[in-house]
Amino acid sequence: MKKIAILFMALVWACVVNAQTTTQKHEVQSGETLYSIARQYNITVASLLQINPGLDADHIMAGQNINVPAGSSKNTATPVAQQPVQPVQQQSVQPVQQQSIQQKVLQQVRQQVQAQAQQGVEVPPTPNRPRYKTLHEVKKKETLYSISRQYGVTVDQLVDANPDLKKGKLKKGVVLNIPYTTEENAQYQAEQQKVIEEESKPKVTMNPTIKVAVILPFSKFETKVSVESQKMINLYQGFLLAVDSLKQHGCNVEVFAYDEVSPATPVSSILQRAEMKDMQLIVGPIRQWNVKSVADFAHQNGIAHVVPLSNELALVNEHPTTFQVNAHNSLLYNQVYNRFSLIHKDHNIIFVSMNDRADNMSYITDFKKDLDAKGIKYSSATVSDLATVRDALKTGGNNVIIPTSSSASAFETLCKKLDGLDLTSEYTVQLFGFPEWQTFAGKHEKYLGKYQCQFFTSFYSNGASSRTQQFNGRFRRWFNQDQYNSFPKYGELGYDIGAYFIKGLHDFGSAFYENLHNYSYISMEFPMVFEKKNEWSGYQNRSIMIVTHRADGSVFVR
Repeated sequence: MKKIAILFMALVWACVVNAQTTTQKHEVQSGETLYSIARQYNITVASLLQINPGLDADHIMAGQNINVPAGSSKNTATPVAQQPVQPVQQQSVQPVQQQSIQQKVLQQVRQQVQAQAQQGVEVPPTPNRPRYKTLHEVKKKETLYSISRQYGVTVDQLVDANPDLKKGKLKKGVVLNIPYTTEENAQYQAEQQKVIEEESKPKVTMNPTIKVAVILPFSKFETKVSVESQKMINLYQGFLLAVDSLKQHGCNVEVFAYDEVSPATPVSSILQRAEMKDMQLIVGPIRQWNVKSVADFAHQNGIAHVVPLSNELALVNEHPTTFQVNAHNSLLYNQVYNRFSLIHKDHNIIFVSMNDRADNMSYITDFKKDLDAKGIKYSSATVSDLATVRDALKTGGNNVIIPTSSSASAFETLCKKLDGLDLTSEYTVQLFGFPEWQTFAGKHEKYLGKYQCQFFTSFYSNGASSRTQQFNGRFRRWFNQDQYNSFPKYGELGYDIGAYFIKGLHDFGSAFYENLHNYSYISMEFPMVFEKKNEWSGYQNRSIMIVTHRADGSVFVR
């Protein structure tokens, strides 16, 4: 198996209507565009380009003569002012401003179409649709009423299409214009609206090569590799494995790696490098004091920016291109309450006060308020008074105990107290806890299974799953080492970041942001479900999992 140098290498893999023949001349006036000229003559820009071979749509000059269809009537109405749309740069993946402008224009068009439909206003002609449906020669004994009935229109519509009828009586031999019916106009308006919507969609820029900057504290000048450096190297290694996997999806990726803590290359100097503005994705940095400057740079240049570890609550504020993978637990609590209620609404719920330094009372208080609002009953007990715990337990159903603390010492104390109750098989007890419980798998393995321990978390590496085992084997073959044993597993974190963001940018190009809710990815360790805090913010990962240990030693994740 080919070995890959870990630091500061770049990987590049192969990603893999007929023209009108009769025309007249139009002299371009100052400020005119092909679009405004096409509007004047009730034709499309495409038709205009067809009868002007070689015409550069982006460079027409005042005084220049161009061909327009002969006989087409010039529209002298004042054109609607067009909002300027900034061109999408190669490296930009944030079409929010362009989308906003287009949606406003589209909304105006929709309102005009609806108003016309309600008022019965005549739909203007186009090159593909004449002003009137057909002509009718008046015959003897015909009346306006009989003619209108014949063509499915009203007398008023017939008179509007033939103003001379207002001057005198209907005479035999007169040729009348027959307007379209209300239903035909409505159908045509719907078809035109679809065309407008298609033309108003943001132009998606697909990137032939996705350039990625990875800024992590590799600490290459260390004489001995520190634990932090080993984790960061693992993250980068997992990222490289994701890039290799994406070859199967035709991705062409170029990776640039930078040492965040190198005295020769501080983050400020990294951002000044010429290639940085050409990036489509920046991963890192890790140091909290460096994150904001990179987030500012990414925002200014329309680059997707991923922060792997920081869970600072305000991190994405005013940074609309920044993605926070590891969101603060407090942002997930409402989801925890809802998921818990769905699973345990019919169970006997008991909150047990641990009187521990790690008690999370704000979480517990809000938990109880949520259950109260949903009409779900619960009771309270304290670990120091064993009788209150025993009295709260019930037979014939599931007892779910929620301790107030996340610490390992509180967990062990609670489990030993439950052991001391010598509960019979009539009592089914399950513990519901915190993300920290996934670190108890070694010392407290027996308790996790015995009490069917369940906890919420935003990340989880299931070592028993075949996918995780395959990844670990591949990691070992590529790099001749295992991942550093930590929570989270940094190799898997790097893989999830690389696979999710590079594939998303490859599949959706500049429309990546607006397609986040249409984009699904089966994660290795970190599920990705991003939501914006508000219109001006970046994105926070709001995904959670409920992990349950079973008595037989297996683990169930949902």
